[in-house]
Amino acid sequence: MRIKIIFISVLALIGAYSFFWFHLADQAKETTMAWIENSEERLNGIKLYVGDVTVSGFPYKIAIEATTLNATIPAGLYGKSSILLSFPEIAAVYQPWKPNHAIIVSDYMDAVFGELENPEYSIGLETIMSSLVFDVETNELNNLSITSGIVSWQHGLVGEGLEVSFLEQPEFHLRRTTGNPGEQTGYDLPVNRAVYFKAENALINEFKGTVLGESAEFIKIETLLHANKQPDYTVAGLSEWRDDGGTLSIRSFDYGTEAQNMSLNGDVTLDSNLKPLGAFDASVKGIGTLFGRLSENENLTGMARTLLRSQASNDQLPDAVPLAISMQNGQMYVGPIMIMELPAVID
Repeated sequence: MRIKIIFISVLALIGAYSFFWFHLADQAKETTMAWIENSEERLNGIKLYVGDVTVSGFPYKIAIEATTLNATIPAGLYGKSSILLSFPEIAAVYQPWKPNHAIIVSDYMDAVFGELENPEYSIGLETIMSSLVFDVETNELNNLSITSGIVSWQHGLVGEGLEVSFLEQPEFHLRRTTGNPGEQTGYDLPVNRAVYFKAENALINEFKGTVLGESAEFIKIETLLHANKQPDYTVAGLSEWRDDGGTLSIRSFDYGTEAQNMSLNGDVTLDSNLKPLGAFDASVKGIGTLFGRLSENENLTGMARTLLRSQASNDQLPDAVPLAISMQNGQMYVGPIMIMELPAVID
């Protein structure tokens, strides 16, 4: 009799859990499809398109797989150009006991900035894993983490023989702060977004001839966006953010190699022409190498380049040197030396 009761109880538990799993699986699929169908409203204009969708994973997980996923991001949201994202296959995995947390996996993703036929940038990511945590009550995205094996990019179309830049093992983490806009410390607006990024073994062609240099063994950056609301990436949106007192605090930035690297922290906002305006406390290791690289920058005056070459050959330079870096009047300065003209962040 006791064995029979135990057997019936086990069957009842299995049946209850099966019902629980399939009920949650249906809910997860409905929630996912609702996000896709209402993406423009929920994601500030981002439109999602999905192929065939299937659900699997019983009994330990809920896996929602799609044959394809495309996303179009309108101009002005994360840059001045529109963005097209393409995933050949993608899966969202949920734990039955934590349905507001999704793990997204895909073998690779392609991104095109600008017109598809003649893009400004082409980007590719391989071996992607992403973690998304949604607010239980509002279904709004609270936290986002993305890791990849490698990310590469270039100007124009892929395969046109242009210089390719890349980062290995990149990690991106975004935290959405949901405090009261009136709760601020000192003169700073509340933290609207917190971002952490790191990568290794980088080749960034856009940094050639700059203070940083194009090659790095490591990159780390932690930033806080101070704003009453997330600004739109438009002239009007960024101007409103600036006029409201918005700032971007760089809590830490480390870039370079063991022999030559730079670390800095400080704050930046935008001037009336939407060019960076701010100041940083920096420390440079291997400053002779830095001076030598800057002396090859043809945008500097002849006197500045001569001075930099002279310092680069100075054997008495200390191993690590503190520097003051400032950005004002559309120019960047290292100490008193103007090293580059700064473009507006948006035209």
